[in-house]
Amino acid sequence: MSIELVLIPVGIALAHAAGSLIEKKSGHTYSIQTVMKRQHLLQKAIEQYGCNVYELNEDNCQAEVGDIKIFFQQNDKGIFEAVFDESVEKEHALEFIDNLHVEYKYLIQQETYQKLLQQAQEKGLELESEEIQKDRSILLTFNVSEWSAGEKN
Repeated sequence: MSIELVLIPVGIALAHAAGSLIEKKSGHTYSIQTVMKRQHLLQKAIEQYGCNVYELNEDNCQAEVGDIKIFFQQNDKGIFEAVFDESVEKEHALEFIDNLHVEYKYLIQQETYQKLLQQAQEKGLELESEEIQKDRSILLTFNVSEWSAGEKN
């Protein structure tokens, strides 16, 4: 018997129009709501996107793209907002955040993949095959080597 699982770098749908994601801040800045919650994955996504990133504290970090600084702060719901200087065109800021979301989702997929392989081995599942699809999804086929009918996990 075998089990097939597909890990897809799922697109996280934004429920609001792009304009409603942008909020004017005090001074000469505006913020864009992201979907990102995990700071370590946010920082890694920023680095993989080719930017420098500096952790300011456990809730904030700063990215540098050339001479542009982008401040990421967690809101009260634990979701990061990106704060841009108003000299950055909103269209470019939205494109940057969209690209960052792609990297972030891929990192979540990779983290889930590693945990799944570890837990599958602990549960007696043997990885039979693994295929990476064109859309970056991963098809895993596990062979069930031992299965206890009384096992509830």
